[in-house]
Amino acid sequence: MKKSIIRRAIAAFIAAAMLAGCAAQDSGVLSSVGSNSETESNVSYVEDTSSVDENSEVTSVDSSVTESDTSSDTSEQEENNTSKQENTSKAENTEKPADTTKAPSTADTKNNSQSKPASSASNFTVQWKKSSSWEEGGKKCGGYEIVITNNGDTVNSWTVKVTVPGNTKLMSQWNGIFSISGNTMTVKNENYNGTIEKGKSVSFGFNYSADAYINEGKVTVNGSTAGTSAGNNSNNNNNSNNNNNNTSTTKKPAATVPPAPSDPKGTTPVSQHGQLSVKNGQLVDKSGKGYQLRGMSTHGLTWFPEFVNESAFKTLRDDWNTNVVRLAMYVDEWGNGQCYMGNKSGSLELLEKGVDICIKLDMYVIIDWHVLNPGDPSKYTNEAKSFFETVSKRYAKYPNVIYEICNEPNGGASWSGNIKPYAEKIIPVIRKNAPNSVIIVGTPTWSQEIDKPLSDPLNYKNVMYAFHFYAATHAGLRSNVENCVAQGLPVFVSEFGTCDASGGGANDFNETQKWLSYFDKQGISYCNWSICNKDETCSVLRPGTSANGNWSESNLTENGKWMRNWFRKH
Repeated sequence: MKKSIIRRAIAAFIAAAMLAGCAAQDSGVLSSVGSNSETESNVSYVEDTSSVDENSEVTSVDSSVTESDTSSDTSEQEENNTSKQENTSKAENTEKPADTTKAPSTADTKNNSQSKPASSASNFTVQWKKSSSWEEGGKKCGGYEIVITNNGDTVNSWTVKVTVPGNTKLMSQWNGIFSISGNTMTVKNENYNGTIEKGKSVSFGFNYSADAYINEGKVTVNGSTAGTSAGNNSNNNNNSNNNNNNTSTTKKPAATVPPAPSDPKGTTPVSQHGQLSVKNGQLVDKSGKGYQLRGMSTHGLTWFPEFVNESAFKTLRDDWNTNVVRLAMYVDEWGNGQCYMGNKSGSLELLEKGVDICIKLDMYVIIDWHVLNPGDPSKYTNEAKSFFETVSKRYAKYPNVIYEICNEPNGGASWSGNIKPYAEKIIPVIRKNAPNSVIIVGTPTWSQEIDKPLSDPLNYKNVMYAFHFYAATHAGLRSNVENCVAQGLPVFVSEFGTCDASGGGANDFNETQKWLSYFDKQGISYCNWSICNKDETCSVLRPGTSANGNWSESNLTENGKWMRNWFRKH
């Protein structure tokens, strides 16, 4: 009797489980990408392509994809959302701090999207834009940007579903809220790009690894199949597949940018290239084409104020063939008064004079919050917030300006413990006024430990990470830099010297050439230290040389002669 009862109980349990399994299969519930990729993805960079012109030249690739299931079960979705909050992914751990104009929480963004009516996707077309493909660790890897164009009435939210190969993991993503379940990738709009007016477009992008390459094909938008725009390469499937096969054994390309600035001598860079941004680990111009900044850094502005003049900067632009000036404003240089904390109004006035000159000359300019002392940039967080609020508001409309928010953290200041939390307080201040500007963030140990952000990156668009080197001291750091670049980290060499790290000693031009040749090949921007006539090796001008530009060969130090020649010939 007991056995009969037990048998009936087991049968009932199995039947219930089978029914539950069928219901779950029909629900098409999507799990969060964070729970899938937290341990698989080493890097999660968030970069923006919104400033890139829609007509920019981008290589497309074709494919074949089937339409994904769009059904969903509400109760299970809510359960997934709860699980997502309890098991936060790496991307969510690095989410923007509260800048309510730009970045509400993921949950809030989803709720906003779901609360707004969606239109029929028959009004949409999509365009695939392939950025790269490679093979790594036995996986097929690549990057895509997908452009959505609305041909119907204005919509306030969108949801895109794409079929992907097995075991697809996202290495980085931008301009959307991503999730993957099985062979379906779902992308929902962020708070700032949900509205698409008739005739307008938005885009999102991602880098991935999978068992096979993602192939271009059908995409659903708001539940229905979207059309394919004429801009894709749907007629070149065979060629795209052949290209994938040919590149399957190659490593990920570090960059696809020109080896050097394309600006002819004496031209004005900003009018040609406009607002710069960061895309796929690269600095790009307004057209989405790779662009490299190469120029000079001032010494401390208040130490050598006479060098902040139009003639000097014009000489750097027209004779030296540079396109950027870095304005180094020391924050607190051991209380000697030659710094911002010693003279806030005077330092700010001098810096603004330098920025205004660069704008007049149509050059790019880096506003450098030159943290050296104190080593921990967070010591003056409030002062930094006030400073960047002032300058970002003043120069909000100028594409010339790049913000470097901490020069060389040191003295034990760690990335995750000190620098990143500081950056998460400063970046929203700048973004409020200048939402598309490029921001450079220093890295630990005088900006030498460029690898530290790899596992814990900032979750902001258009952010780059500073690396500094002095040729006679830091040759051993190059392999680390190469590894970071290979993994897609956006690197900006905002300061380097041809001598040792003290600014003195002998010049090592052979090692300098190795560094700069590598940077030129990868399209990595750099600034040499420094424009002044101080009696030290790293100065480009001899002691006593006038600050008023038009310098002859005899006015230049050995470093100055070498750097001028490099800029003019490379």
